Amino acid sequence: MSNSTWNNGTVHSGDEQTLWDVKSQNATAVATSGRVALKYKLTTHYLYFETGGVTGTKQEQVPLIHVHDVDVSQSLIQKSRKVGNVLVHVVRDSGLRETAVLDSIPEPIAARDSINRAVHQMRGVVHQHRKAEQQQLNTHRFDVTPGSATMPAPTMAGVPMPPAQPAADQDPQAVMGLLRQLGELRDSGILTADDFEAKKVELLSRL
Repeated sequence: MSNSTWNNGTVHSGDEQTLWDVKSQNATAVATSGRVALKYKLTTHYLYFETGGVTGTKQEQVPLIHVHDVDVSQSLIQKSRKVGNVLVHVVRDSGLRETAVLDSIPEPIAARDSINRAVHQMRGVVHQHRKAEQQQLNTHRFDVTPGSATMPAPTMAGVPMPPAQPAADQDPQAVMGLLRQLGELRDSGILTADDFEAKKVELLSRL
């Protein structure tokens, strides 16, 4: 991909894909005709960047989900050369805040917008993943709370059910509450009609 082509970053999957890569056009790069230039790359998962200079460089990476904000700064000389600094503000899982500087890159505003799009899409992917996990947990959870007690137990269709109790100890109101909740599970498609009928017969037999 050319140094000045910014991809919208519309594809997010399990495979990391490169959206763009670019080299710094700072004073060192200009003086060495590009032989010594810091490299930056944006993918669907990470922002990769280099720091350092003539004596050596260090390669680092930032997960897009940790990017908090992106700014652009340009000096008058940078504006005349159509380059600028992109400041990527990062908040790590530990709470540590830092700023990655993409020094003197071409079309800095387009680069900023491209990073923001990729971050937004990554957050959407993470949100959908967490939502799916929560829905899966809800599907496999069935809490019964007579008073303040919660009595989950595994049973049909992966839905936890309350343990069987002796008929003499069974509260009729609790049974009716269970039947109502079973009906809700059936109506939502979690339990089949046959599963519901079988459990209803079992619960009514306790009365």
